[in-house]
Amino acid sequence: AVEGEKDIVSFVASTSNPDRYGDVINQKGWDVTKYRKNNVILLNHNAAQLPIGRGEVEIVDGKLMVDIEFDMGDALAAEVARKVKAGFMGAVSVGFNAVESTPRSMLKKDNEYYSTRGQFFKSAELLEISIVTIPANGDAVAAKNFIGSNRLFKLSELKHVVDVEYDGDYVIVTYLLEKKEEIEDEIEDLEEDVEDEI
Repeated sequence: AVEGEKDIVSFVASTSNPDRYGDVINQKGWDVTKYRKNNVILLNHNAAQLPIGRGEVEIVDGKLMVDIEFDMGDALAAEVARKVKAGFMGAVSVGFNAVESTPRSMLKKDNEYYSTRGQFFKSAELLEISIVTIPANGDAVAAKNFIGSNRLFKLSELKHVVDVEYDGDYVIVTYLLEKKEEIEDEIEDLEEDVEDEI
């Protein structure tokens, strides 16, 4: 843990896989413009309750990803963050307005999203993202291997990066805590090489 480090957890917020209601959201059809201006994170879609955090969203590899920063000054948000980090909660759900949708049964039968049940949302406006106990989309869970360009803690902000290595579920970033004048001559004497598992 780094002093002043924000409490951030990354999640898969939405995928193009059918949810428990048979609905499918086209990930290329997300409109997140207004959400980015009011990027609230709720608990169980309760809009009558104050937000418990804020989110930064991005489409990565055909999935809507979100970095959630919990409001640790709020008792409820801090408790939810604790449960998330401890593994007692680990899912999110999207709240959205349908812009363009059609029953999946009305799609052509050779369409990969054709089905006898559910809706196909060709485009949708993201309104909010909630931490939930049970997600509609079973894929909407805490993410691994996600380092989006929108992260509040960005690789590009690490000073003096020496090496970036991908190892299974981890990205190991080795960087120098302090800049040295002639780094190649003094690197062996540097005591504080850091390997961060992100």
